[in-house]
Amino acid sequence: MNQSPIEHSGASDVVGMAFLILLAAMACGWIFRLLILRMLRIRFPREFAELGEPSNRQIVSLSPRLQELHIRFWKYLWGGKVFLINDRHLSFLAWVALISDIAVAGSVVVLVWLAWK
Repeated sequence: MNQSPIEHSGASDVVGMAFLILLAAMACGWIFRLLILRMLRIRFPREFAELGEPSNRQIVSLSPRLQELHIRFWKYLWGGKVFLINDRHLSFLAWVALISDIAVAGSVVVLVWLAWK
């Protein structure tokens, strides 16, 4: 049977929405990671030094040379060490970055699921 235009439109709407959420979440995560780095550099230089003093360019780079730096920052954020500082503003930035990561993962799952459907 042929799909009605309404059924077809519904699926494409979900794909479009998942794609927009993916892009927005990626941008949000990127921005909030940069804000976390800036706050660490200014307010918490010891913790920033423990991370290897990453620059904004290094943290967004896809270079394989910087893989260890990315993993160290990822563990710092996802391991909860960022919350041990007990700074409300830094914790807020970290929560938003984590929620953005979850939104990215969720939208990728939806897109893959719809592609296989």
